[in-house]
Amino acid sequence: MVHKEFGDIFKRFIQIPILKNTYAEHFYSAFQFLPGHALERNSNHLILRYKVPQEIMNMNGSVHGGALATILDCATTIAILRGDRNLSRTVSIELGLSFISPAKLNDSLIVHAVCQKVGKNVAYSICDIYEESGMKLVTTGRHIKAVLPGTFFDSDFKKIS
Repeated sequence: MVHKEFGDIFKRFIQIPILKNTYAEHFYSAFQFLPGHALERNSNHLILRYKVPQEIMNMNGSVHGGALATILDCATTIAILRGDRNLSRTVSIELGLSFISPAKLNDSLIVHAVCQKVGKNVAYSICDIYEESGMKLVTTGRHIKAVLPGTFFDSDFKKIS
């Protein structure tokens, strides 16, 4: 079951207080949710836009691979949230990426994340990141996450120790 009013869940998720002052806070807050985009084949697909800032550039003038990994991690987390009727908390088990072509400063990236399956203990997702103007593939990857008790919106959400 996918949430019909996912836009509201998305807005609520990116403002969770526990994200404040984390490395991923910038990425979540910079994502623009694009419902109805041509890449959105069905409701388990998530389309986001992200504009590349100077802060994530490497010394070669392209987006740092670690930043692309974080974009993929954040986007697949939201896609899993979209596909999980329980809005479960999750934590990464495996993250794998291939870097296909560079992204540059001020590029608009289209992030296409798909929740493949959410089981009782494990969730699976994939993601492609494109440079928007030419729809050139920048990065592709997969993300496997453990499903934890509770939801992202529990008031007693605590960091994993």
